[in-house]
Amino acid sequence: MTNLRKALILAILFAVITAVAGILYGAPWTAVGWHSLLLFVGSFGCFGFLLGGIYAFDPESDLKITSSAPGRTSFGAAASLVLSALWHWPLEGVALAGLVGVVLGYLGMIWAKYVDF
Repeated sequence: MTNLRKALILAILFAVITAVAGILYGAPWTAVGWHSLLLFVGSFGCFGFLLGGIYAFDPESDLKITSSAPGRTSFGAAASLVLSALWHWPLEGVALAGLVGVVLGYLGMIWAKYVDF
């Protein structure tokens, strides 16, 4: 249970960091509405949550807590489903987002090592 707690803390830390990056990128002085800005920041947070789950469970990660493909896919599915709920996507969009999140989570560091903020 402690590994899951550590992984959640790491994923939430990544979500907060990417959300802050989203705030800095789409800050209010760029003349966007608050609703759009919150959706943008929430989307960045979901992406950060996905990255945090990958870094927590991928064997190639320097921040690895434990190696677990089901853990990565679970975090990918959770991040994509929260993203689809934020944007109020129809059922087809939710299913596609879930599939993409699971695949990205499963592939893990194969693609995540190229993400650079």
